[in-house]
Amino acid sequence: SRRDYMKRHHSIDFVFVLLLFSLFVMGSLALISIGSRVYSSTVDTLEQNYTQYTILDYIQQKVRQNLSVNQIEIQTFDHQTVLCIHEIYQDVPYTTYIYHDQNALKELLIDDKQSFDKDRGETIMEVDAVSFDISQNILTITVENNQEKRQTSLALIGGSS
Repeated sequence: SRRDYMKRHHSIDFVFVLLLFSLFVMGSLALISIGSRVYSSTVDTLEQNYTQYTILDYIQQKVRQNLSVNQIEIQTFDHQTVLCIHEIYQDVPYTTYIYHDQNALKELLIDDKQSFDKDRGETIMEVDAVSFDISQNILTITVENNQEKRQTSLALIGGSS
């Protein structure tokens, strides 16, 4: 009888330890699952911010090389705003077109004798939307990616719009 009591006591101890271990394993798995979701969300946010800020910085650098009102203009092709940067290389006028097409920021540099063809542009980076606006000599660049918008403005030099 004492032996039966000890057997039952040991089986209760064993079940208790097994139950405690199971709770520990389930808690650990839940914690790992939550941690991986937080990590994934953080990576997505960082990637989105990187894309938007990189595009804004890229366009700003292009524009800063030619800040004159006479060199920067916005044109519309197929209901899409296109940033046009006019330059002269070795007495030949060129235009750099920066625009959004097929979920990407694209750039095309051609001499002014050629016509703009959006299919010829080089893909710079994938992004949901990019738009441009000039008002009172202020160029505004808007980048949208994953339903997040970022915007920057640059003052153009000279002229009167």
